[in-house]
Amino acid sequence: MKSKLIKKNRERSINSFPYQVGWGFDVHKFTKKKKNLVLGGVKIKFPLGFEAVSDGDVVLHAVCDGLLGAACLGDIGDYFLPGSPKSKNIKSIVIVRKVLTKISKEYEIANIDITVVLEKPRLVRYKKEMLDSLRNIFDIDRVNIKIKSKEGLDILCGVNAVACFAAVLLRRIGNVKNKRN
Repeated sequence: MKSKLIKKNRERSINSFPYQVGWGFDVHKFTKKKKNLVLGGVKIKFPLGFEAVSDGDVVLHAVCDGLLGAACLGDIGDYFLPGSPKSKNIKSIVIVRKVLTKISKEYEIANIDITVVLEKPRLVRYKKEMLDSLRNIFDIDRVNIKIKSKEGLDILCGVNAVACFAAVLLRRIGNVKNKRN
C-alpha cells in the first residue's frame, strides 16, 4: 500500500512541473594523435584534436548531458559506454540524435545556454558559425554560447584542454512516466 502511494506521489510531482532544468559538463584534453577538432558541430582549424572515445565534441556532449539530466535519464555514458567498441570514434551528432529521440516524446527544448572554457584555440571567429550549427542541430532559436578564457590559470585541466558547461531548460509536452520503475 505504501509503495503505491509513493509511486502515485512521484508521478504527480513529476507531472506538476512543466519545466525541467539540466546541467551538463564535459572536458577533453588535446592530443596529436587526432587532427580533427570539432566544437558545437563545427570543424575548428587547429593542429590538434581531442583525446576521446568519440570525436570529443565537448559542446555537444555537455548539452546532451544537460538534456538527459533535465529528463532524469542519466548521462551519455549510460548509452554510449566508454569501453564499448560501438562508442569508439562515434560522431557526436549520432549521440545527439539518440538523446533527442529519448526526450522528444515527453519534452521540447525551451533554452540552451553554453559556456566553453579554453585558452586555445581562439574561437571568436567561429562563434556565429557554432551558434548557427547548434540552432540547426537542436532545432531551436533560443541557444546562447559564451567563450571564456582560463586567463592563463591551471584550471579545468590547464591550457591543454577544453571544458564546456551547458544549462538546459526543457518544457514538458506530455505526461512523464515514472522512470524509476
